[in-house]
Amino acid sequence: MHISEQNLKKIVIASGIITDVQFEAARQEALRSNRTTGNVLIGKGDITENYFAEIVANYFAVPIVNFQTTPPDDAALHLLPEQFSKVKRIALFALDHEKKIAKLAMEDPGDLKTIDLIAAKFDVRVEPHLATPLSMKIAFKEYKKDIYKEFNTIIEESIKEALAAGNVKDIGKMAEHVPIIAITDGLMEYAVALGASDIHIERLPEKVLVRYRIDGILRDIVELPKEIDDAIIARIKILSSLQIDVHFTPQDGRFKFKLEEQSVDVRVSVMPTFYGEKIVMRLLRGSIRPLNLAELGMSEQDIATINEAIKRTFGMILITGPTGSGKTTTLYAILHKLNVPTVNIATIEDPIEYDVERINQTQVNPKAGITFANGLRSLMRQNPDIIMVGEIRDEETVSISLNAAMTGHLVLSTLHTNDAPTAIPRFIDMGGEPFLVANTLNVIIAQRLVRRICTVCVTSYAPTAEAKESMKKQLALYHADPARIKIPSQLYKGKGCQACSNTGYSGQVGIFEVLSVTPRVRELIKPGVSVDQLRALAEEEGMRRMFQDGLAKAEAGATTIEEVFRVIME
Repeated sequence: MHISEQNLKKIVIASGIITDVQFEAARQEALRSNRTTGNVLIGKGDITENYFAEIVANYFAVPIVNFQTTPPDDAALHLLPEQFSKVKRIALFALDHEKKIAKLAMEDPGDLKTIDLIAAKFDVRVEPHLATPLSMKIAFKEYKKDIYKEFNTIIEESIKEALAAGNVKDIGKMAEHVPIIAITDGLMEYAVALGASDIHIERLPEKVLVRYRIDGILRDIVELPKEIDDAIIARIKILSSLQIDVHFTPQDGRFKFKLEEQSVDVRVSVMPTFYGEKIVMRLLRGSIRPLNLAELGMSEQDIATINEAIKRTFGMILITGPTGSGKTTTLYAILHKLNVPTVNIATIEDPIEYDVERINQTQVNPKAGITFANGLRSLMRQNPDIIMVGEIRDEETVSISLNAAMTGHLVLSTLHTNDAPTAIPRFIDMGGEPFLVANTLNVIIAQRLVRRICTVCVTSYAPTAEAKESMKKQLALYHADPARIKIPSQLYKGKGCQACSNTGYSGQVGIFEVLSVTPRVRELIKPGVSVDQLRALAEEEGMRRMFQDGLAKAEAGATTIEEVFRVIME
């Protein structure tokens, strides 16, 4: 929360939850990582965001406002400029001219200067309310209600201007024209406003299709005339320092895009296709604080298992799952917990997705001779305590990683398998000696991402007997014993509203499978070991399978049962 350091210290020390020593350690980390002390305390798990909000509200004797359940009054909100509200971290959500009362949501209710400023501006008595960062995010989204109209207007007008200037022969010069710049910037601004993770620009026979990946699902956004496709691609290539005259070779680049107070790192991939070049842009928001394991959706049982694993000074932690399942985010959540001044953390990544203070990060660059294997070999000479390998892809990387884990290093990495038990025979197939695999693996985490139900329009329902039976049959396809499966008697879904663009979903949460490599599991790791044997023993040892975690989240109202089926059947 954006609250003054002085007020924050008074609040948390008075609560008795945080000691002076804990606060000072969090303050120092905040200075190193350019974050707020409150975010550090929440990120480290010293205090939950909701409880933090409660003690802040109690300290200032103000009520808490929740925009998830009660959206702000649109007219009142727009009385303050969007940029001013974002800088001050406030939202005017109600104004009664007759009673001369204004209700103001604030992340820092102790900001008396802002309260006095609003009171003088509207000649009212201000009633401050505490709002969590999540509530404030929802309020700021209200400013964007007309963004679709604005976006369409900008795109339509810019297309007309770009087509009018279409006689420019030099594609590089056309890429620098204002209309092309406006279209490109508009596509990125709209993507950021909608919370998209990726932008796809695809050439079709007679048009150009732009799609956004939002909450893991691709959505059609806009169609552009094919006549301006080359100029838009050239514009993105120029921003990414790529060659605009190369059209038949894949190219990768990146650039930074600034939007108001937010800096977005854009990772660009250009690929030749039958109808022309396709561009995919990954949007990486550097200002987002690292999430902790609980915020990712991990259960207390699984968190406890991982916490035990990371206490060890050697061994390996593997995270498995398909592309886009959140493996890197989980890796960084663990690294964030391990990132203390007394250890040296080094990474080799492709690409570096998050810039983290005090972690020595190296980018894979084959042209410079830096592969995962070569980079990892060099990192071993940098006296690391903890090593993160972005992905284990080949036999050489397997061998070096295992040896590093055996010789006093804690190694974190990712692997592409469908579930946690499958990672063990996969590791062996890639060249890992069974003895080394058995004695280095500490824990294996398998995960998927499911869409969260929109909290504004969530509703409950009781599934019919036919629906329950159908669900059991679907789970049986996942090799689950129908007799052991209990379908919840009450489930949840989103009806669809303006806040979630009528999808019923907003955001994502992980479903997990955490396999602790216990002594019994180690004994089973031998050449020819079957996945079924490993899975059965892991379940005996306490592992909860991914579909079970998904059912628990569906029953708790975090996601829908349809989402769970969608991802576990992938």
